[in-house]
Amino acid sequence: MAFLSATVGLASGIMMFYFCASTMPDSTIFVAVAVPTPLRTLFHYSLPSSERIAIGSRVRVPFGPRKLVGIVTEINSQPDIEVAKVRPVLEVFGAGGDLTEPILKLCRWASDYYHHPIGEVLASALPTLLRKGADPQESSRVLTLTSKGRLIDQQFLGRAHAQRKLLGALQQSGRTREEVGAMDISSQTIRSIESKDWAQWHAEVPVPLEPFSAGSVNYSGITVTDEQATAIDAVNRRTDSKPFLLYGVTGSGKTEVYLRVIEPLLKAGKQVLILVPEIGLTPQTISRFQDRFDVPITILHSSLTDKQRALGWLRAREGSAGIVLGTRSAIYTPLKFPGAIIVDEEHDASYKQQDGFRYSARDLAVLRAGFEGLPVILGSATPSLESLHNADRGKYHLLKLATRPPGIEPERYELLDTRHLEKKNGLTRALRHQIGDRLANREQVLIFINRRGFAPVMICNDCSWVANCSRCDAKLTYHLNTNTLVCHHCGTISRNILSCQSCRSSQLSPLGLGTQRIEQTLMAMFPEFPVLRIDRDSTRRKGSMESFVSEIKTGEPAILVGTQLLAKGHHFPNVTLVAMLDIDSGFYSADFRATEKLGQTILQVGGRSGRADKPGTVTIQTDFATHPLLETLVKGGYFEFASGLLEERKEAGLPPSAFHAILRAEANASNTARSFLEKIITKVQVRNTVNLLGPIPALMEKKAGRYRQLLIVTSENRSDLHREVRRIIQTTESLRDSKKVRWSVDVDPTDMF
Repeated sequence: MAFLSATVGLASGIMMFYFCASTMPDSTIFVAVAVPTPLRTLFHYSLPSSERIAIGSRVRVPFGPRKLVGIVTEINSQPDIEVAKVRPVLEVFGAGGDLTEPILKLCRWASDYYHHPIGEVLASALPTLLRKGADPQESSRVLTLTSKGRLIDQQFLGRAHAQRKLLGALQQSGRTREEVGAMDISSQTIRSIESKDWAQWHAEVPVPLEPFSAGSVNYSGITVTDEQATAIDAVNRRTDSKPFLLYGVTGSGKTEVYLRVIEPLLKAGKQVLILVPEIGLTPQTISRFQDRFDVPITILHSSLTDKQRALGWLRAREGSAGIVLGTRSAIYTPLKFPGAIIVDEEHDASYKQQDGFRYSARDLAVLRAGFEGLPVILGSATPSLESLHNADRGKYHLLKLATRPPGIEPERYELLDTRHLEKKNGLTRALRHQIGDRLANREQVLIFINRRGFAPVMICNDCSWVANCSRCDAKLTYHLNTNTLVCHHCGTISRNILSCQSCRSSQLSPLGLGTQRIEQTLMAMFPEFPVLRIDRDSTRRKGSMESFVSEIKTGEPAILVGTQLLAKGHHFPNVTLVAMLDIDSGFYSADFRATEKLGQTILQVGGRSGRADKPGTVTIQTDFATHPLLETLVKGGYFEFASGLLEERKEAGLPPSAFHAILRAEANASNTARSFLEKIITKVQVRNTVNLLGPIPALMEKKAGRYRQLLIVTSENRSDLHREVRRIIQTTESLRDSKKVRWSVDVDPTDMF
């Protein structure tokens, strides 16, 4: 974990002070406001002392010609400009959407540690509606079915698919205009059902937010193993503030540990915040908690409408939600009755924000738990090296679930050396036979390839020209379903090129493997069985992931083809064979974390196999079948594999044995970005405990039309690193051409892109 030794001087002004007319009847007070801009400073504004204001309040203020919503961080603050030039606060918003003391403290720390402007950090902690100054609890118009509409038999709507979709949704509950719009329903469809008197708009009165009460608990005959009982007892009886790292092999029952730890907290009226890495995991995770506990659950992720997200945030803040479950940004959700924080799949890279404010939600979860005196559990079958390093040093309590429950055997790994084997569209004969055997036994097969689309390369057979993205150092991926070439980095889409752009030959061929190509191949090989492709393309529509999961859980024989979306936490009892294709890039990547990520992917994907009473097999097609690390992983397990990597990192002076920060520079020309960083190097004289490496190009130098260069700051001492990063930022801001180059700071980076 990347920050336990860091400290920040927090102002005593975090306390909530209120000023009213009785204390300062006729005077003016000044407040410092954090405004959502890239500027690393606070701005002062005035308002009458009769105005009720608090630290954390949302206020609308003039900022140049604009009017912005900022957060009050200091009251009775001395302006840094002439008093006569201080502009007044335009509006103070209701306290219900203000930031609470613990979240303010977390944001202040994060701003300091990640060296990001406080105004943007505080803004990121608020849902969009609250950030704009809106009140999501204001009454709104809701579309509901009339008595006539409830009698409509949707089967007689024929081809009126949109009307059928809308009426089906309204059967469940009314929908606001925003929610209807999120369903891709046109205004014409709404007017049509209104004109037929099937639905009508009416005003919705907000429901008061009351603290939740815990109801019944449904165990459904589940008993815990000895290992689970030991882990649960350790958390419930914790004697210090150290985080818990829960290592559990896939299928060992980590979620059951979470549920048992949560139960007494809910009964005591405490709330629990649970972070998951992917939106795709939330439906099944929600169902696990809903089946067990009779408490309100609030969900927070990016697929919600702005109003849904804001209302969820408010329910958590007011204590009406017992469980708050969300993705990365949910770490900033306030809890009125905080009880615990759980980070599931703590190793997952999606917990690190990769643009704008680059923070780690996992690390902030540990910090927030420390601030609020809460237990925090980091769970994973493949813990990050940073977390294992902290456990080795005694900073974390390590809890182990080394075995699956009785009657469920661990999956068996087979390394299939493909150096001298013929493959048909990526599948060897041996693998094809394995797939056929499992389907004949009415079992399910999962084929993993972490590349969507049909083929990653479009090549000319005559001159070897390759279709590249004009805006990125990347090849265009061919998508068969839409007959398009797509850049998966910048999003550029073009129609399939019919002729070579170099020699004009029409002899173009898709080269390489993607999920669509594997899907097509398997459909031809096994036409009598369904092939379900699960990737970003096939799960774009709302509810599509839930539909796929429901179909898989019927247990009918099928072939699942997918990317990482299938690797994270899913429980498919009838999957008995997992096959992994095209994984070898992890052995020769320039990213020093690639081997760690490869090992995590192999075990996470492999863990989908044999999770019930049928034994599971994992077949890995690879040209590196004799690679020592791969053999260690499948024979010795993740801990032995990770121990070897930690030793390598220590010898090479790489994280987690050392600390890194990256200054990224982007410009329209490579030389511009490079010379910008070179100027910084000439002006900054770092201490001998800190090293500057670079400038060097990013692993993908050109992306979205801009060139990126990196300056890497390294040190074995965290404090020295941060001290020099602050000096580098000051130097960077003083350069004349700092506005010509986009630059950013990334502390504890997880990739070199």
